Amino acid sequence: MLLLVASLLLLSLPLGQAEEAQNEPLYASLDGPLMVAAGSVTQYTLTMIGGPGGEGAGNYSYMATLTGDGETAGRAISPVTGGPKATGEFFLNLTAPSVPQTVTIAVDCTSSASGKASTAKVELNVVVVEPIVLTASLRNTGNVSATDIPISLQVLKDGEWVEFHSTTVDLAAGASYAFKYNWTATDLDAGEHRVRMVLDPSSHIVTFEGGDSIYETTIYYKVSGYGWMNTLLWVLVAVLGVTVFLIWRRPSRGKRKR
Repeated sequence: MLLLVASLLLLSLPLGQAEEAQNEPLYASLDGPLMVAAGSVTQYTLTMIGGPGGEGAGNYSYMATLTGDGETAGRAISPVTGGPKATGEFFLNLTAPSVPQTVTIAVDCTSSASGKASTAKVELNVVVVEPIVLTASLRNTGNVSATDIPISLQVLKDGEWVEFHSTTVDLAAGASYAFKYNWTATDLDAGEHRVRMVLDPSSHIVTFEGGDSIYETTIYYKVSGYGWMNTLLWVLVAVLGVTVFLIWRRPSRGKRKR
């Protein structure tokens, strides 16, 4: 009796739904940072598992779109499409817009084989923020190339230096390099902070300008600093300029037109 009921329910479905009901479900995930710097390029990993393609002789493919709640200038997702291929792993690059906003990466995923197909959709919201730009000049003072030189970026919190990013650089003999990092400080309080960049102390030939292995500076997060003074100065200059112009244009009382 139960078998008869199940058969009747399956027959009551449209043909496409009945076929998909027989397929193994497709699972998809999109992994990557949830906060990125404006104008940056960030890689995301799309993973698909299951569906007809998971049976060993199938194909995985996708189509991606990018939307946002602000200006569209500069934002993009690429490649827009991928596959078909036998494995369900793909890499997508998000080019963040130049204006802070929230963007949504939406990916339609398909797993197919032998005339059967399963679909899934995955979405990821990414917050685009104005980064703190950290820069420093490096140089290789030696006569040999230096590769994979570690750099640790640290912020002073509660009297202790805490690493928030690490990377490596390569420098040819005698070369200089302008190091730059866009920091999306998600857990930083507004105000004045000390940050530093630390080179591997065992690498004596690669140093910051000045010959040190540590470069330390002060940043102001979500603080206008002296910007308001510059704005006020420009306003005063503009007012003074208009006043001088009006005085110069005013005809002198001692002169009469002939």
